[in-house]
Amino acid sequence: MNAGILKPGLFLSLSAVVSPIRRLLRLTWRYAAVVLSIFGCLLAYLFNVLTGRTSPEQRAQALHRSSVRLLRWLGVSYSSQGTAPASGLIVSNHLSYLDILLFSAVARCVFVSKREVKFWPGIGWIATLAGCIYIDRARHHGTHDVQPQMAATLTAGVPVVLFAEGTSTDGRQVLPFRSSLFQPAVASRVPISAACLSYDIEDGDPAIDVCYYGDHVLGPHSLNLFGKGNVTASVRFADCAKIYTNRKDAARQLHEQVCALKAQSAAEVSRVATAVV
Repeated sequence: MNAGILKPGLFLSLSAVVSPIRRLLRLTWRYAAVVLSIFGCLLAYLFNVLTGRTSPEQRAQALHRSSVRLLRWLGVSYSSQGTAPASGLIVSNHLSYLDILLFSAVARCVFVSKREVKFWPGIGWIATLAGCIYIDRARHHGTHDVQPQMAATLTAGVPVVLFAEGTSTDGRQVLPFRSSLFQPAVASRVPISAACLSYDIEDGDPAIDVCYYGDHVLGPHSLNLFGKGNVTASVRFADCAKIYTNRKDAARQLHEQVCALKAQSAAEVSRVATAVV
């Protein structure tokens, strides 16, 4: 009789010991995975330089291979809805440092990102080796400075992903888009399409544990995220791309499309949750 009473307590004690050990092992492996990916990217980059394979398309291909592998090692499963554009500007919401890995795993592409990402350990180094286009938001002409680089990549036929909100958010809403970065695509008359990212996590809240925004600090945030269970990521692409003649019209219409894609994703999640219940 006493043994029966002690069993639940013994189970809880074992769980209290096993859970931190599992978290520590998970953290150790995932941080090691980031280091291995950086090392692999460096070797690939040096090989490409030595063999003359430094075009945006070839660098995007290298990032694609690294992203697929790293997401698997980090316990991030992903899916996509719609067809990823083979060229042109892809405009999306921005939630996390995982966004670059997710987009690159789904579509071989180059990114436009804030300059701060360049100095992030791991993700920033990988993005730099892959040819990420950085904007210095502190400079008045920061946006204007990157337009030639964006135009060159777009005309080379490599998809460019733009996080047009200008910053990352908790995913509850899509911030207004900054129209200035649409100008290279408008001037080059390349198609612009919309995409929307979303995340779920098995033992947490994606708005807190996955999304990286505001006053979050990379070290503590990644320490928390990498210690948690698996993450499920999704990217949804709009059905059609369009050539625009006015950047402000492009910003407004693409914002509406991203919001519509976000609503579709939310409706699908709700439907699945209802079906499970």
